[in-house]
Amino acid sequence: MEENDRYQLKQVCVQNPIFGPRNLGHYWGSMKDFVNNQNKFESFLIIDDIMAILMNPKEAEAIKNRTYFVVQDFINCGYDVEKNHIILTSSYMPYIMELITLYANFIDFKYCNYLYENSFLGGLKSYQREELGLNLYASVFELLYPQLGMPAISFALEVELFQGGEEIIGYTYIMNNIKNNLKKVYNDYNYPPIYEPARNGYVLGLDGEYMFQHNSIFLSEDEDSIAEKIEKIETEKVIEDWLISLGHKDLLNFYSTNNDFVYLKNFLKDLLIDELRPFRENQLMLDDLDRVIINDYEFIKAQFQGHIDLLKRKVYKM
Repeated sequence: MEENDRYQLKQVCVQNPIFGPRNLGHYWGSMKDFVNNQNKFESFLIIDDIMAILMNPKEAEAIKNRTYFVVQDFINCGYDVEKNHIILTSSYMPYIMELITLYANFIDFKYCNYLYENSFLGGLKSYQREELGLNLYASVFELLYPQLGMPAISFALEVELFQGGEEIIGYTYIMNNIKNNLKKVYNDYNYPPIYEPARNGYVLGLDGEYMFQHNSIFLSEDEDSIAEKIEKIETEKVIEDWLISLGHKDLLNFYSTNNDFVYLKNFLKDLLIDELRPFRENQLMLDDLDRVIINDYEFIKAQFQGHIDLLKRKVYKM
């Protein structure tokens, strides 16, 4: 029996490396649940550097380097790269483009355009596009890839679970739309991946707002910086949210943040510093990270090509 025969289902987790090192929002919003489930499901970590470069072409070279931080943080989170898979989208550009071209026949242009107009890229002002290095008007690739890239990849990998934070829920609607349109062409209907919500889809930042780069703690941050940032937290709700995320909801039943705010804040410091220790102490060499990234290349390439051939035979009678 092959190693992967023990799995019954496949799960995929998508990460955009545009900002590099992962923070607590990524950790509690997708990483931890994904890694915890890796022994139950065959797991595919997709690092979408194509999307990152598409969003900010001026930072293309830096984004390539930031990809290493994402890989390292997942390994330090416990992701077993020997048993599971890492896919860097730029490594499979020809196959992904062919998949998108094939599936583009099964999504309405107006629907695709509507999705784009309500996306981050579609909402940019002209001066913002210029700052990011984008043309004044969207390219065809900019219109298609954000909507069809991940659905096409997920179909090709034949995954059943699409895991992650709230920002990726939209992909499930696109995949349903494509599958329903495909059904009109032939009767063999395979259900699209099911969205598997993370335990913490919405993580509060240091200021009590949604966690982003400016109000976060990074997983590889040093102890002094972690302690200093937690010390400056003024919102009780943040302390509650983080303690619950760390699995200490019971503690809040005994201590009120109104009366024991300082104690709970100090307790949180100790917990978080200890929890994030592997991210600070385990620094991998670039050669090791390169090896991990290319380790599955032939396997993934075969998966993509096999699905392309299948789709051509079934739908296009080629």
